[in-house]
Amino acid sequence: MSTLVSDLRFNIRVIDGGLGLGLTMEYIPHMGSPAAHAQTLMAELNRRNVVYGLDQQAINHIMEEHVLHEEVIVAHGTPAHVGKDAELDLLLLPPTFLAASGETGQVDYKNIDNVSQVKAGDVISRGTASEPGEPGMNIFGKDIRPRAVRERIRHPAGKNTAISEDGLEMSAAKDGYLRWNGDLIDVCELFLVQGDVDLRTGNVRYDGEVEVYGNVQPGFEVVAGESVHIFGSVEGRVESEQGSVTISHGAMGTDGTPASVTARGDVKLGHARFARIESKAGNVTASFAVEHSEIHAAGDLTLLAGPAMSCVVEVGGKVDVIELSDRTQREAEAQQITQSSEHNRRQYVRVVVSPPPEVLMLREGGETLRGSIHDLSASGIRVRLDGRLREGERRNLQFKIDGVDGTMWMEAEVVRECVPLNSEALSKEKSFGLSFVHVEPAVREAIVKYCVAEDLRQHRLTGHSVGER
Repeated sequence: MSTLVSDLRFNIRVIDGGLGLGLTMEYIPHMGSPAAHAQTLMAELNRRNVVYGLDQQAINHIMEEHVLHEEVIVAHGTPAHVGKDAELDLLLLPPTFLAASGETGQVDYKNIDNVSQVKAGDVISRGTASEPGEPGMNIFGKDIRPRAVRERIRHPAGKNTAISEDGLEMSAAKDGYLRWNGDLIDVCELFLVQGDVDLRTGNVRYDGEVEVYGNVQPGFEVVAGESVHIFGSVEGRVESEQGSVTISHGAMGTDGTPASVTARGDVKLGHARFARIESKAGNVTASFAVEHSEIHAAGDLTLLAGPAMSCVVEVGGKVDVIELSDRTQREAEAQQITQSSEHNRRQYVRVVVSPPPEVLMLREGGETLRGSIHDLSASGIRVRLDGRLREGERRNLQFKIDGVDGTMWMEAEVVRECVPLNSEALSKEKSFGLSFVHVEPAVREAIVKYCVAEDLRQHRLTGHSVGER
């Protein structure tokens, strides 16, 4: 807009919402001094409320040099100084669960980032305090307020975390590992695996206590500083450097790749097959049979309901086989079984089977005999039949036991004809003892479990074990 003031004609433009004023002169009279024209223009701008930041030097230059048709900035406001928001840096983060590359560059899916350990006092997040802004002023003399800053520092404070007095740091209140809990970070003491230790989780290495609700799959390991509890089975490796190991089911490896269980303290497990079990400063306790395994204990070995079969046993204390017969127990005590003694082997539990199940005794190229089972163990069987068997004769046996799925089969050799019991003296049936020559491990294990359970049942009913050992 062109304005006429005392023969001065000019246009003005407000810049940046009041932070500047542009002036374009259209006409400057030749009559009058440049200083007088400058004073007249400044007075007119003041009348229009342009009161802050007028550049008198720029206006004098326009009048002295007779600058026309060119915009010149003749007023400058002061912008507001922007403040600084409070900021938060996460120094430690929960695991990414990403696989790492090995030395050869190949991705190792067993060793992944699955544990982010911390010690009490470790700083997890650190904040920077806010800095308030400073107000500015426009060419009309009005304050320009700075943008509001975020003053509060929001730490992702979850369980077992502590905030410093100045509110700038969040640290771990306890030893443990970091875990996301929504938008918060918890410090957890117990490392919990909800399922199996496998490719999904990778190997577990943690300085504290570990619980696994599933199994430790072959080729995977759990190494903990404190106690370990596996609610399933161990087919890989488990180690507790300072605590104990408890395995609800058992340690089940293979002949070529045995399972491994090592603890500073006690080792407690269900059963074991093809496993190496070691307690460096405590005891080993097995609830069921232990087969084809190595057992090393600084203290005692306790077998609660089954023998150690085909095992290497080395203990610093005693071997206690609780549920075997009184005779076997007395023999063990008399022999003072300790460290690698040749007497560490135990006979299988033998029980009377009632009612007697039928057994088929087959022989290639010969007749099939039918009999009934009198008593049974994992090493042999006693049968009754109306016929004869020759000592040294081999037969393929087939039978089923109540409460055990599937048909049992094995090859057995006739050892002897048994002396008749009182109830058999007048019977036409003869009793023969047969020793198992070949039996599958799964079949043997099923027989062991059955015999142990039946022995305990009969013991509770009669007050003593009724089967022979």
